[in-house]
Amino acid sequence: MNKTIKVLVVLLGILFPVIIFISGIEAAVFDKAFYMNQMEKNQVTENTGIYPPDMELVVDEIISYLKGDRQDFDIKARLAHENAKNVVDQVSIFNEKEITHMDDVRDLLLFFLGLRNAAVILALVAFLILLKYNNKAIIKALFYGSATFLVILLVIGASFVFNFNDTFILFHQLFFANDLWIMDPSTDRLIWIVPEPFFFAMIGRMVIYILVPLGLTTLGSGLVLLKNAKISK
Repeated sequence: MNKTIKVLVVLLGILFPVIIFISGIEAAVFDKAFYMNQMEKNQVTENTGIYPPDMELVVDEIISYLKGDRQDFDIKARLAHENAKNVVDQVSIFNEKEITHMDDVRDLLLFFLGLRNAAVILALVAFLILLKYNNKAIIKALFYGSATFLVILLVIGASFVFNFNDTFILFHQLFFANDLWIMDPSTDRLIWIVPEPFFFAMIGRMVIYILVPLGLTTLGSGLVLLKNAKISK
């Protein structure tokens, strides 16, 4: 049974931070209030020509698409010209390249969300077995798993802070098999809707959403391990 316990400890130690990591990404990506705040900060309506009252609808449709609730990314909105005095009928605001790239983005996101859901089930099984046969091992799994992932997260976060462009490019090269993610500001509205400051802010939120629970878990489980070590002496 000792070998089984060790395997379950390692499994739980890996799965728990993975669940927190993907859940943190999900919380940031589906936060409508964050999108709307960034639309205003980055002057998206002015840069894209989208009629201001339609901007919230566009955000709703983007989030709906990423969740898998909307089938395609052919989102329509009205465009405003001459300070919104002249408004045209609804048109498709994204071109074929942008639509295809967002298909790739959604597929990647939904894959990771599915992976997270599977991880939750496996982690729960490992947790229940450990709870029955060796509940102290749960604390070790949470501590070492969270602490290790915390270090990895800090390294990744530092890479984005100190070298955002190269890290951002490397991320896309690793996860996308094409170069459709390379946008042209003269033809692609998507780069104006989610410009570099948007991504920088979103990654910052992701780090916070992941860092806080992992940090608290590391601290709490570490204190329990330290207390148990003193008692055993």
